[in-house]
Amino acid sequence: MSGIVGVISATESDPGRATVRRILGRMSGRGGDHTDVWQNGEACLAVARHAWELEAGFSGPALVTAEAGLAITVDASLYYRDDLRRALKREGVRASADTPGHLILAAYRAWGAQCVERLEGDWAFILWDSHERRVFCARDFGGRRPLFYADFGGALLVASTASALLAHPRCSDELNPVAVAADAAGFFAEPHETAHRDIRVLPAGWSLEHHHTWTRVSRHWSPPPVRESGGSPFAEAAEHLRELLTRSVAERLSPQGPTSVWLSGGWDSTAVFAAGQKALREANDAGHLHPVSISYPPGDSGREDELIAAVADHWGAPVHWLDIRNISLLDRPEERAALRDEPFAHPFETGNRALAGGSRAVGAHVAFDGFGGDQLFQVSLVYLADLFRNGRWVSLSREWRQKGLNGGFRPFFRWAVQPVIPRPLLDMVKRVRGGRALRGYLERPVPEWIAPDFIRRHDLIERERLHAPTRTGRGHAAHETNWYLTHPYYSRIAARVCSFALEEGVELRAPLYDRRIIEFAVSRPVSERSAGRETKRLLRRSMHGLLPDHVLAPRSTRTGTTGRYLDHSLRKVHAPFLETIFEAPLALTELGIVSAEVLRRRWRDFLRHGGGNLGMNLLFTLQTELWLRARQGGVTSAHDLSSAEASGQTKGIG
Repeated sequence: MSGIVGVISATESDPGRATVRRILGRMSGRGGDHTDVWQNGEACLAVARHAWELEAGFSGPALVTAEAGLAITVDASLYYRDDLRRALKREGVRASADTPGHLILAAYRAWGAQCVERLEGDWAFILWDSHERRVFCARDFGGRRPLFYADFGGALLVASTASALLAHPRCSDELNPVAVAADAAGFFAEPHETAHRDIRVLPAGWSLEHHHTWTRVSRHWSPPPVRESGGSPFAEAAEHLRELLTRSVAERLSPQGPTSVWLSGGWDSTAVFAAGQKALREANDAGHLHPVSISYPPGDSGREDELIAAVADHWGAPVHWLDIRNISLLDRPEERAALRDEPFAHPFETGNRALAGGSRAVGAHVAFDGFGGDQLFQVSLVYLADLFRNGRWVSLSREWRQKGLNGGFRPFFRWAVQPVIPRPLLDMVKRVRGGRALRGYLERPVPEWIAPDFIRRHDLIERERLHAPTRTGRGHAAHETNWYLTHPYYSRIAARVCSFALEEGVELRAPLYDRRIIEFAVSRPVSERSAGRETKRLLRRSMHGLLPDHVLAPRSTRTGTTGRYLDHSLRKVHAPFLETIFEAPLALTELGIVSAEVLRRRWRDFLRHGGGNLGMNLLFTLQTELWLRARQGGVTSAHDLSSAEASGQTKGIG
């Protein structure tokens, strides 16, 4: 992963190397050992990269790549390169080298803007076509490599971080209060806006074209239609999934040294770990997969230590353990807020940083996670609404009974009936109930402390609905899968985790979130995601013989949940800090976004009774408030924090 920059100005013959250098300097966390600035008239491209990323299998030794009137700067790790080279050969095009930059340039020569349909991996790039005087930028659908841009008509600025763009004199630091409010409320559906008025996000799976005075952004990737029935026999499909995952892992193994796996006791990361061990065994590779895991105390809902140990022992791999009691949920939150591009903070950033630190402790620059397993191989109880809608009463009754659901009409209405109710009818119920709404399925409630007047004036709820993934003619289960594959929140989370993993010296990769696996998974029937008391049936079956039977067995309760850790951290460990922040004058209140009185009342309710959703909403608002205060001054600077980390003064990261 690298920091990349593009500055293109049709009105200036020299976009300014010094300015581009300043922009690069704002991205030191994404690389600084090796930098390069390339300029040709109105276009200037640059890159900053860590030394370890110069190896084959990462972004490679080429920095800015220029040839035959084209120039490109990339933040990319490409997989299935042999397949890409064969496809290029059929087009009569040959890459002059094997780095991602050279391969993407060759793909562009072969297919133009459609080259993005042929690239597989984690990538973002900025390409300058001097023949057409055109800029072409794109991100892959997983969104782990971010791109931000500012469009000033005759000038276009692009970079890996929003804060870097603020180093350009034309880019104002004026805030976008609606985007700030959305982050405070936990509303993340709008894919383009940032907290800065001048800066936009290029969403995951989108491309940007810029020519002279016009700019166009468009989606280049959408998941295939989700099927709900049919397909090859179950056992055959499981075997095919095993082979797909084995190759996906093999493509992503570290080119140099060991690879780590952030191993939980669930079925996603354990499948990645087992497939990786299978790939190494089949290739007679002496490389190692090192499990890195977080240990929770006995009785904690997050504890999966015994399952993790069983998986590791099955393959003779020692676990590098991290103790959750040494990982503070909020590690110097004011200083970290000063470092962030935007108000949004990953709720469990410190845990992920600890895992990245554990990866470096075992000598790995590459880590695997289990991201993608939930999106592709399970479904919530909403599939019951499809049975209800289609009049499959016998099947609905059987599923309800086999899942052991009880509680009377309320849970039945929530899962089987309410998702079927059209939006206009839900709004009518809200009016009848005096403003108490029945939410549509997958809709987030607005926290009570977001000021009603602000919500009305800026259509905050309508804005969220407008940008949420749209319903198609498919059923509710299919819509849920499509939602998880396209909602901007998930690429935003992925980019954040990868960003601070990189700061620890680790490139995070997701073998389950592979295009080939996605295309296969969405073609499988919903019954393989959930049926009776079983979930993730296909993924579990694909790992038969590679993982212990008791690990693959159905579970009566969900394991590995972080709710208790979050609740205890906010109510016990960090309560004095939150109390201080919430009782002081709020920057969010000054902007008219938050009712301080309501926020304090709900904070006191949380202290007395807890509650996972309430705690998470309070955390989103807290992080937004801290981010705003950091922009007002009076907190430790980003430079001070970086210096403290360099001298080993940090606490709470394992």
